[in-house]
Amino acid sequence: MICAELQAPKQLIRDSVSDKSSINVQNASLTQSSRASTLGNSALTFVIDNLADDKADFSSESAADTEAKISIPTSFRLCMANVLISSCQKISDAGKKTFAKRTLPQIIHLTEVIANAAVRAACVQVLFSAVYHLKLVIAPYAHDFLKVALQFLRKETEQERMAGARLMASLMASEDTVAESIARELPEVRSTLLNVSTSDPSPQLRQICQQLLACLSL
Repeated sequence: MICAELQAPKQLIRDSVSDKSSINVQNASLTQSSRASTLGNSALTFVIDNLADDKADFSSESAADTEAKISIPTSFRLCMANVLISSCQKISDAGKKTFAKRTLPQIIHLTEVIANAAVRAACVQVLFSAVYHLKLVIAPYAHDFLKVALQFLRKETEQERMAGARLMASLMASEDTVAESIARELPEVRSTLLNVSTSDPSPQLRQICQQLLACLSL
């Protein structure tokens, strides 16, 4: 199970994802960020670090056994996002609060700093999954989630705008406690949705935003 893997030693995670990537993860020497000091040397740290980092250090197979710094493929980083999405779906009720505390603030931050648009959109999908599956546990982060949704509705790529719309929809349909915590931001939500619903080049995205506006009018 993915949740069990997230609590396993780093080597187990490396073994589990090696079949999905051409990277020789077992021989990886990963660059550790300051997150390691708070999360510890865990599989969750491994997943988030690889999702976050544009580059990592991997041991080369040259005769001199030197270190070569190469980019982590987008496909591998998206795989890391899928690990987190699956964890949101499968984690036990007892572990939800700890998982949220260790994961969500970092994913919120990554939506602002990651350069790759596809990976940014994947981070928003992690937040979407958290709203749907962690439910009331995400209440302390609801305002930040809303800020992310509004920001991504204004992004240049359709993929990111669609991710923002889906996150917005999940927040609007969430538990009453979560919905009430973002009620003060409804004027900005309505304004942003109206703008997208009338001017976005994507017919599908315009339709979604029109439907969300209709929900606000109920």
